[in-house]
Amino acid sequence: MSASSPDHAAFQADDSWARKARELDLYRWKLLRQRHGRLGSLLRLSRDVMVDTVVGLRAKACLRDSVDATPCEVLLLHSAPKSMALQRKNILIDALRKRGCRLMEAALRSPSHACRERMLLAPPQAVPLRYLVYAAHAQWLVTTYQPKVLINERNGSLHAPFLRLALAARGARLLHLAHATTLESSRRLGMNDYDYYGVFGRSSLVALQERTLRFGESTVVLLGSYLADETYDLPVADPAIKTLLILGVGPDREKESGYQETYRLLREWAGRNPHYRVLFKRHPRSKAQFWSDAATRFSNIELLDINQSLAQALARASVVVNIMSNAGIEAGLAGRPVIYVNAGSDEDIFAHALFFGPQVRDEGAFSHQLQALERNYPESVAKARGFADYHLVYGSQGLAKTVELIEGLLQGVNPERKFETFRLPAAG
Repeated sequence: MSASSPDHAAFQADDSWARKARELDLYRWKLLRQRHGRLGSLLRLSRDVMVDTVVGLRAKACLRDSVDATPCEVLLLHSAPKSMALQRKNILIDALRKRGCRLMEAALRSPSHACRERMLLAPPQAVPLRYLVYAAHAQWLVTTYQPKVLINERNGSLHAPFLRLALAARGARLLHLAHATTLESSRRLGMNDYDYYGVFGRSSLVALQERTLRFGESTVVLLGSYLADETYDLPVADPAIKTLLILGVGPDREKESGYQETYRLLREWAGRNPHYRVLFKRHPRSKAQFWSDAATRFSNIELLDINQSLAQALARASVVVNIMSNAGIEAGLAGRPVIYVNAGSDEDIFAHALFFGPQVRDEGAFSHQLQALERNYPESVAKARGFADYHLVYGSQGLAKTVELIEGLLQGVNPERKFETFRLPAAG
C-alpha cells in the first residue's frame, strides 16, 4: 500500500495519533480495574499519568530535528538491549540474510534511555505529553531504519500502537512475532495492535481469542516457531540410557516458593536415584546457582553449558522434565516424552495432562510416572509428538515458514494466500 493510497488515508483519519492515545488511556484503566477497585485504580492511574507527563516534558526537550537514516528491508526490534545480547534470534537473522534480505537489528529503549540518547523524533501529529516519549521513540526508529517490515517481540509495549502508525505512513507493516506460546495469563498479552501477529499454533490462537481484554486489532497468522528447524528431527532415543533433561524456568520464577520447592524435589530425587543421569538446561537469563551447587553435590547431575543448544541437549536425553517452559514443546517435536513436575499452584497452561498424565508434585509420583513411561516408551514418544502438534503448526518447518511469511510481506503478498489467518478484534 502506498502512502498516498485511499486506504492509507482512511487509516490515518480513523486512527490518528491523538485518538490512539485516548484509546490507550481507556485500556490502561481497564487493566487496572482487573486487579483493583475503582478508587485504587484511579489512584494508580493518576500516579502513572503524572510520571508519564513528567517524562513527556523531558522528552519534548530532547526531541531531534532530524536523523541519519540507515534504511533496511527488515528491522528486528528486540525488547531491550539485554534481550538483543542473548542472540536468541540469530537462527532467524541468519536464515533471512542467507536469502539476501537486508536486515538490521535494534533494541527498544526505555523512556529514560531514549531521552538521554535523544532517540526521539517528533511524531507527525500531536500526542498528549504522557505518550510523547513512546510516540517519539517509535517515530525515531521508523524514520532511522525505514523498514518495509518491522518485527516486534516485546509483549505489551506501549510503543506498538505508535510504531504501527509510523509504519503505516510509509506503507510498511508491523509483524509481532511470538517468541513463545500465548497461553499465559500475563496482562502484557492484551496488547494486540499489530498488522500481523505470528503465533505458534491453534492453542495460542484460542488463548488470545478467549482473553476478555485486548487492545487494538490484528491479523493472527498460524506460523509455528521460528526456533524450530530440522535439528529437532532426532531419532527416537533408547530409554535404557536413563537420562533426564530438566528444563529450567526464568530467573523471576526461580525466586518463587513453588518453583524453589520443585527444584528441591527434583534435586533430592536425583540424589536418591544415582543410576539416572540428570541434565539441567538453564533459562537463557538464569545464573542457575541452585543447579550449579547441585552438580557439585551429586555426581549424576550435570549443569549444561549455556551455549549448548536445546536440540543438542535433547539428543542426549531419553525423557524431559518440564516445569513451566515452552521448550517442552520442542521436546515433543524431538520425540522426547515429557513429565510435568510442578510443586506450586500454577495452572497447567500447556495441557500436559492431556498427553502425559497428571501433574507431579512429589518424588513418589515422579518415580511412578517415569516407570510407566519407560514401560511403554514407543507410545510415550507418539504422545510427545502429539503434544507438539497440539501447540505447533508446521513442526520443524517453523523457521522456514517464518522466513516465507517475511519474504511475502516484503513482496506485498497477502499472508492469507499461503497461511491460515484469523482476524483478532479488540475486546473489553
